[in-house]
Amino acid sequence: MVITIEKAFCGSDWLVKLNDYPVSFRNMAEAVAFADRLKARIEAPHVIPVY
Repeated sequence: MVITIEKAFCGSDWLVKLNDYPVSFRNMAEAVAFADRLKARIEAPHVIPVY
């Protein structure tokens, strides 16, 4: 998954793009916090259940 942060064209919003899906935030700090948390969760070790 490609995660990018960019300034929105209109207004003072910031966008976190997950591949091509944009998620808007009111300020850069919120966008960075969201992107950092998402990256950490994606990169975290995951246990695959064995049945």
